[in-house]
Amino acid sequence: MRALVTIAHYFKPDGSLPWTQGLGSGRAPLAKIAALNAAIVGLHRYFGPRRLSRNPDEPQARAVQDNTLDIVIITARGANLLDWIGIDPSIYDVEYFDGEPLMLPFDAQRIMRERAGGYDVYMAMEDDLIVDDPQMMAKIVWFAGEFGPRAVLCPVRYEMAYTGTPAKVAISPRLSRETRAPFQRPGVPRVLTGRWNGVEQSFCQPNNPHMGCTVLTADQLKLWIAHPTFYDRDASWVDSLVSAATHAPGKVFDFYIPSEPDPWFLGIEHYGTRYAAPLAPEGQAFGEPPLLKLAEELLGGGAAQSTASARLAALGVRADTINTVMAEAERMHYELNALKGSRSRLAKALLAALLNKTRRSR
Repeated sequence: MRALVTIAHYFKPDGSLPWTQGLGSGRAPLAKIAALNAAIVGLHRYFGPRRLSRNPDEPQARAVQDNTLDIVIITARGANLLDWIGIDPSIYDVEYFDGEPLMLPFDAQRIMRERAGGYDVYMAMEDDLIVDDPQMMAKIVWFAGEFGPRAVLCPVRYEMAYTGTPAKVAISPRLSRETRAPFQRPGVPRVLTGRWNGVEQSFCQPNNPHMGCTVLTADQLKLWIAHPTFYDRDASWVDSLVSAATHAPGKVFDFYIPSEPDPWFLGIEHYGTRYAAPLAPEGQAFGEPPLLKLAEELLGGGAAQSTASARLAALGVRADTINTVMAEAERMHYELNALKGSRSRLAKALLAALLNKTRRSR
């Protein structure tokens, strides 16, 4: 599978804005760092080209690597967190946008048009979405082949509570008839039914079509590019971010989400519990990942910082993690076994050790 994924990313600290306003959630850098990292890692987990195995004799080590995953991050100079996400910059391309930041997401269409013809699937997504289905691209392709190029399958956007009471919460709010009017076309079936891997599955038009991403096949992208509204940068529906992700393709395509028997047939995780938290029943809490919560407490100052520091001290936390220590031990063990199996490598290592000892003794 060959996939092109564009990610619209913007972050510029602005403590004067309320948390619901502006592009990039400028008051929550740690959450934004974690979200973008998880978004990129999630794509590579299921669609990336690098597949290795500790045991060279296992099938996983012999598998043919025929995946192509090209990620383009669309951002602004001096307004991003790319230096903080911990991912090798060679893993993704960066396209800088010099216009009004709120119009940045529309540039995904320009990049798709410039790279059209080189991929099986094209995806534009927000920077806080995490793919959770290894069959996502295959389902998109199957759906378009089953129901025609005008029908687009949308993943259900949800949040996952990692602390408190674990829960999976669909987060799309209900829209009024007037708000969803641009997506209602006469003669379009409200429900579609097909068979995925032999199991019947139905799909319905959503009340709210915004899922923060658009995933199209190569034929669907051709259809969109040929439409006169392609890349018209029309930001008239809700706001520019939502218009770019949903209204723009919605002028051409009919959106569907999973219905029966599996309403979670295709989903995508929205990082954190920003929308899910207020929906927790009385006596329960839908909370953020524990390490994110801890990091924010440690940086927040006041009593919360003191409490978090004391709790960590009681655990005997060290600067290097247990994973780091164990990885170093495993690396040394691997090198030792390699030396045992090769007299020439053992001789070279012994000579290097003797030379180092001689230098230190001078």
